[in-house]
Amino acid sequence: MPETLRATDPLAGDWILLVMLAALGMLGWINLVSPKKWRLLTRSFFSFRLGRQSLRDELDLQDRTLIGLAVMASAALALFGYQFTVLVAHLPPGIGLWAKLFGSFLLLLVIQVLLVRLAGRLFGVDGGLSEYLYTLLLLHVALGVALLPVTASIAWPHDVTTSIARPDEMLWRTWGLRIGLGLVVLVTAFRWIRAAVLGLGEGVPLRYVFIYLCALEILPVALACQQALRYLPDPSHPL
Repeated sequence: MPETLRATDPLAGDWILLVMLAALGMLGWINLVSPKKWRLLTRSFFSFRLGRQSLRDELDLQDRTLIGLAVMASAALALFGYQFTVLVAHLPPGIGLWAKLFGSFLLLLVIQVLLVRLAGRLFGVDGGLSEYLYTLLLLHVALGVALLPVTASIAWPHDVTTSIARPDEMLWRTWGLRIGLGLVVLVTAFRWIRAAVLGLGEGVPLRYVFIYLCALEILPVALACQQALRYLPDPSHPL
């Protein structure tokens, strides 16, 4: 009797589980070697200013735990981006697509860090740039941690043939995408607001703050959204 081929779920592959386990392993390692990082993340997320004590004693761009958290967050963001592009844009699934997104998020983060440092050197004044640099990294990490349970719920395996017969069983994935997109929008808007508060608090004129936000924050996001819209299916196509 010939073997019947079963449809496979592109969002529940073994490699996705490995990515999630690696991210959780990174969190466990950081919790073991530097538990104070969680207090720092919580405190910095719910306050508009980090404080000079935190900047001097608790934050270091060469800190391996902070670098590990940034890499983990980029992996989580790339996984959510992979799920979104496969479900909404219907791009061919596979670890190669995730790897491209992972590299893109890491590269974007590095470019933002370099641009912030370059701006400080060019103008010869800090103007809150040092504090904003760490705020950028910490909010990036916070978003990645928040997206981990969302990506896990979307990646929960199921019978693809059953979901085709009963599309209502895909509803939780639709809500997972909406929650994830909501988190991305909220954290991004919160980062822009904090950038404005930091600049104005350091005495930077509002026009310079606006130019910075447009050139280094809003414009890249707008270009990324424009590129993403090119891959979206017809609006009549159900998610």
